Amino acid sequence: MNIQLYSALGQGGLCDFPLPHHSMASRQQAVNNFENSKLQCLGKRDKSSAGRIDPKAVDICAVINKLEQYYTTSSCAGRCFLYRGPGVKSTNQFTRFRVSHEKICDPLRYFNLETLDNDFTGGGDPVRSVGQYDQEDHNRGTVQAEDDEILQRERYGSTSIVGMSEGDSIWLRFEPFILHVACRSLAAASALMAAARPAFKNVGLTTWKQNSRYLVAIWGDEGLDMPLSIPGASRLLIPNVDDLTFLPYWLATLVNERHERNWSKIIRFTQAVRDMKLINDDSDVEADNRFLLMTANQNASKIPRSFDVVGDIALIHNISTDDPEERKHIGEAIMQKNKAIKIVAVRESSLHGIERAPGKAGVAIIAGMQRSPLITTHCEYGIKCVVDLQHTFFSPRMGPERLRICQQVARGENVLVLFAGVCMDALQIAGRTEASTILAVDMNPIATECGTRALRMLVRNKAVKTDGAADRLRIIEGEVSQVLERLPRNFFDRVLAPRPKEGNMDGDLGSGDGGITFLRAFLPVMNQNGGECHWYDFVADHEFPECARTRSLVESVCNHQGLSMEVLHVASVGSVAMRQLRICLDFRIFPMTKEETVSL
Repeated sequence: MNIQLYSALGQGGLCDFPLPHHSMASRQQAVNNFENSKLQCLGKRDKSSAGRIDPKAVDICAVINKLEQYYTTSSCAGRCFLYRGPGVKSTNQFTRFRVSHEKICDPLRYFNLETLDNDFTGGGDPVRSVGQYDQEDHNRGTVQAEDDEILQRERYGSTSIVGMSEGDSIWLRFEPFILHVACRSLAAASALMAAARPAFKNVGLTTWKQNSRYLVAIWGDEGLDMPLSIPGASRLLIPNVDDLTFLPYWLATLVNERHERNWSKIIRFTQAVRDMKLINDDSDVEADNRFLLMTANQNASKIPRSFDVVGDIALIHNISTDDPEERKHIGEAIMQKNKAIKIVAVRESSLHGIERAPGKAGVAIIAGMQRSPLITTHCEYGIKCVVDLQHTFFSPRMGPERLRICQQVARGENVLVLFAGVCMDALQIAGRTEASTILAVDMNPIATECGTRALRMLVRNKAVKTDGAADRLRIIEGEVSQVLERLPRNFFDRVLAPRPKEGNMDGDLGSGDGGITFLRAFLPVMNQNGGECHWYDFVADHEFPECARTRSLVESVCNHQGLSMEVLHVASVGSVAMRQLRICLDFRIFPMTKEETVSL
């Protein structure tokens, strides 16, 4: 991880230095406790029925989790469903059907109560999103009726809808947006509630524990709860109108309007969080610790403020001296305060080549044992990978981004990771999600060998809680464009596409094609009906977060292939140069409608 020096030089900060007063120690402990809780919470496998964050909640969750004073504990972007029973989910009599986090596009199918037993989705969320691996999406293929009926009854109850006992009826419910956020301090909780109230009126502090965390609940008011049938019946209540299709379309309008208002409020809330000012919550002890370090070590000014820790190696990117003895003292000081670090190295040259690696001469060891090649095992959220720092590209600073991607992978998805490097993204998805298959592709033979070694470690990793993690991951060495030609069309539900940087002039300066060739190559292998892509691009700081140039490029390529696209989130992944950012544009694709085709 990329960490400030006061955090890297020991467990729990600079605890070996004398603290000027007790309050500093308690403040540091509170910060450490909150950071540990945040890592544990965000690092857990998603146990919701969908197995992922709702697409419409991706943006707000990512914006909040990026702030050091907050993390989300649960979320729902809003959903509608049919249910039978008293309406209380905790009771055994409650049975839920046809959950949908999107608009109802086929009202006649969705509100047909006579088909509840054999049409489980009704056009709502695919059955795969509630953990039923063998059930195919209605829009993709046929239904395996017998096996799926068993799976459906195991989750939703064994009572058939047709022939219900008297006193039962089918209800329609719409549940609005709900979000729970852990805050580091009362000041941080107050700021978040103030940002939420213009969009959501139901905002409150639900639980708190001093010097630990404060839990804020935010939920919408666009609810709906209404009966669709009389007790014991399996048909909709029929209004006194000539057109019997009127009721399903009217019900769909009620639900879809609530979805739209709900999503609009989420967008307003997200922008309000982005615009929040920095919060002084009396938990920032970095300045105090830096002062203590300066007074304890007269050479501390030459120690870099931050560096990367990869496995047991501390990698410094910039160092203020060329003197070998001073470099050695700096490295030894870092190793003395963090016993887990065995080697301190300095990157002497920039990344180059297709591999984006510094090369053997590009990394110099300044302290610790000599190791050649410079290989280590890096652990992230319990998942291990093998890294060759001289011949592969790997950044521990991308750890939060890899976590963000894992939180979006639903059960049963087919995932493609392009330019996978040492395969840490693919390993995280295999070990922390219930994706059906993961395919990692890279042309660097050293990187793929590192990934293969890590795959063998994944088999023995007791921290992995998902079954068959290593069996679901496959690593291919080869040039990406050539491998894509051999992959099945319309197959992958999710694609990670970190396009290579095309020289120093890439980005807003207009050099290169912006990855158009690469984008055109992998779009055909994506699921054309709702497939999601994480597209990495390079922009100037003034372009973020709108990133209009990137959006326009992706949309034009999609439209050219008969697809429409919807942007889910734009994340800043890090800085690649002064005022130059690497961003990730999350988008999903759908076939273009006739109206969209005509408008082009």
